[in-house]
Amino acid sequence: MTRPARKPPVRVPCEGVVLHYGEIGTKGANRVQFERCLEERLREALGHASMLGKVIRLGGRFLAVPREGVRAAQALDVLCCVPGVASGAPAQVVPDPLDAIAGAAVALLGTQPPGSFKVETRRAHKAYAVPSMDVSRRVGAACATASGRAVDVHAPAVVVRIEVLDGCAVVSAGSRAGPGGLPVGSSGHLLSLLSGGIDSPVAAWQVLRRGARVTAVHLWNRTADAMAVREKVQDLARMLARSAGEVPLVLVPFEACQRAIVAGVPGPLRMLVYRRAMLRIAAALAAREGAEGLVTGDCLGQVASQTASNLRAVQAVLAQEGQALPVYMPLSGTDKADIVAQARALGTYDISIRPHEDACAALGSQRPAKRALPEHLRRAEGALPWEQLLAQALDGATRSVERPAWGGDARPGRA
Repeated sequence: MTRPARKPPVRVPCEGVVLHYGEIGTKGANRVQFERCLEERLREALGHASMLGKVIRLGGRFLAVPREGVRAAQALDVLCCVPGVASGAPAQVVPDPLDAIAGAAVALLGTQPPGSFKVETRRAHKAYAVPSMDVSRRVGAACATASGRAVDVHAPAVVVRIEVLDGCAVVSAGSRAGPGGLPVGSSGHLLSLLSGGIDSPVAAWQVLRRGARVTAVHLWNRTADAMAVREKVQDLARMLARSAGEVPLVLVPFEACQRAIVAGVPGPLRMLVYRRAMLRIAAALAAREGAEGLVTGDCLGQVASQTASNLRAVQAVLAQEGQALPVYMPLSGTDKADIVAQARALGTYDISIRPHEDACAALGSQRPAKRALPEHLRRAEGALPWEQLLAQALDGATRSVERPAWGGDARPGRA
């Protein structure tokens, strides 16, 4: 008895964006959970950009069909910011006869920049009657005839991809890389210190890319160009929200701590005590937010406060205070030039370099300590009224939720 044709999993024909993942495919029995999480993030991203239509799982890929009036290229700009997405491309879903596939390929190739091309075919539906190489040859011949382009199987300017499923085919061209990694929300919740400089937003993005949800915290000196700094960190959080969907931002008044440190701690140790104060506050906020660890933009050896000895002495305050939280430093082995390149690709660099008065200038020293020990810092800070200072900072903290702002210049690069 002949098996009846299976109904395609989506309306055919239709247009949208086909999205592939990478690392999620290695998750074995847990793969479905990661797929569901990524599906939620894709819907959320389109919703924040006012583009939400449908997001459909098609085997080991997703098809996003934006709302009517939104071009696939616009949706691609948004979706290729979402961690978990390895690549995306404008696509057409068509019936599986070869003439329908060839017609879609010709149409999509016509939207791409001039140059050579090749056709790649993958049959996820192994029972499809035509072998993959034959599909590529026949569709490639139709594309060459219609477009006049040269075929180049080694270094083509454009790759047309055909994925044959059960009852339909997905045809795409103009693939763009996404961030890869894991979908936000699949790896827990971390609290990320956001300074307003170049490094800390990149560090936050790195853990977003590993699947963590992030709450950003800025220790805010309201006496130093305060409103410009607040606007700056809000803009950084909104840029990160293009990957995260949304980013809670906690602003903590810090000027009282800074004044106490300047008045009571020797110059060479001030910056290190300042950083211990930041970790004290961050740990208390992590408990409020339900975060399971802290994230900093530290890069080993970049400045005097980031030597191995000083990082150990600073982070020892968490054990000293009985707050056993891990501190993640995703940039610890990264060259500064690479961090800057990532910041540019993410769109955070131009925000981070906006000029403003440096609230840390008063804490500096011409001869900062490079090899402090935890006991040195405990003695130096011992006379400060920490309980009062921390209570004052935490009581004055304000919380907002920053969402992505997609404007006319919204298309970011990929780090």
